[in-house]
Amino acid sequence: MPELSRVKMKIYLKTFAAFCAFAAFSVTPLKVNAETLEEAVAVTLSQHPQVDGARQAMLAAGERQREQRSAYFPELQVNATGGRIYGDNSTSRGLSVTRGAGYSYLWEGSVSATQQIYDGWETANRIKSAEAEEKAADMSVEDIRETLALRVAETYVNLYRVRNGLDMLVKQKNSVSDYMDRISSLVDDGAADEAELQQARDVSVILDNFTADYTGQLRVLESDYNELTGHFPTESKILPTLAEDAIPATADEAIAIAKDMHPSLKSARFASQSAKYDMRAEESTYIPKFDGELSYLKSDKRDIIGGEVEDGRAVVRMNWAFETGGGQSARIKQRLYEHKQALAGVAETERRIERDIRRAYAELETATRQLNNQKKRYDLNKKLYDTYEVQFEGARISLLQLMQSDNQLLLTQLETMNARSRVNLAKYSILASMGLLQKTLNVKFEEMAEAQSHPRHVPN
Repeated sequence: MPELSRVKMKIYLKTFAAFCAFAAFSVTPLKVNAETLEEAVAVTLSQHPQVDGARQAMLAAGERQREQRSAYFPELQVNATGGRIYGDNSTSRGLSVTRGAGYSYLWEGSVSATQQIYDGWETANRIKSAEAEEKAADMSVEDIRETLALRVAETYVNLYRVRNGLDMLVKQKNSVSDYMDRISSLVDDGAADEAELQQARDVSVILDNFTADYTGQLRVLESDYNELTGHFPTESKILPTLAEDAIPATADEAIAIAKDMHPSLKSARFASQSAKYDMRAEESTYIPKFDGELSYLKSDKRDIIGGEVEDGRAVVRMNWAFETGGGQSARIKQRLYEHKQALAGVAETERRIERDIRRAYAELETATRQLNNQKKRYDLNKKLYDTYEVQFEGARISLLQLMQSDNQLLLTQLETMNARSRVNLAKYSILASMGLLQKTLNVKFEEMAEAQSHPRHVPN
């Protein structure tokens, strides 16, 4: 009987600790590493190569705009020539010229300024195209940031789930070992048979399988976290709780917001505008171009060849070119098809965003139902375990049965934790599908710049 009392006391203490841990999990915000989620996202967005590559593309688009705008300014040209020449003027000045061929040194220089007067709005359209292209590239940067922010949030929440799961499994493994020692003692004393000990070992093997699975998941998640942030996760910190109004009540409301806010859709629309202005710029090649020109030329060579020459001009030039092979028409049609392709890209992006949002809401609904069911299962298993405790105290069930009930309670806790994590992931997915995850997490670009200027070196 003293042995039985000690077993009961340990069971009571273990059950109370497990219940407290579960209660704390139910009301405590999620935890994962030494950084908050906002800090992890900020660090990722400040130094990830994918963001840097998109930023370089945006800067290149900005330079293209400057390039096109420069067509409004005068073009200056300076030429200088020096050397020795041979000339035969007698063949080019008519019968009255008696001077023949000769050699001479040549010194010649010219300077000219050309100013565009009218080009059929080609330059204006190319500038508008470049502006739209730069805005599209800017929105692409935002879209990449949204995608990376979602990846960080998913990795962050899953790290919490796996790490806490491993802690629970390790504690349960110690408890199962204690159960097995006591069952083994009962077998030695003849109070239990060998079959009970084998069943207890089976429970231990099941826990080992869970532990191996969670350990593998942890290694993968740590690798993902390192790829995103540039360092491995360490200790735990609190994950902020999303406000109740952070997520719209229905998918239709979320879709309406996404069509106005999502950077991917904005980028597609700006790309469409850029293609439209490119098409208009090509159409302007059918219109004559007018340029103003100021120029001055001075040339010095022997009189026998031409002597000194000074030539100053202020003229207006017209250039009206047609490509008889159909090149102009082909380029216009090419830009037209590119514009239509860009419009199709806008429609495709809208459909993809709507699909992602509806999927995320379906996932949230499913995960919420499963979480509610898991909570009910936990309550049922907790009541069952409490009943088994009373029955064990009255010697109505075996220690093995109590052990199995205790283990089932632990597995139910794991499944409940997994369901809660799935609910959180669905919420983050909805926000990212709307293009609002960074805004909701309150990630500030100043913080990203600070993190980039002072990178954190976290030991593995």
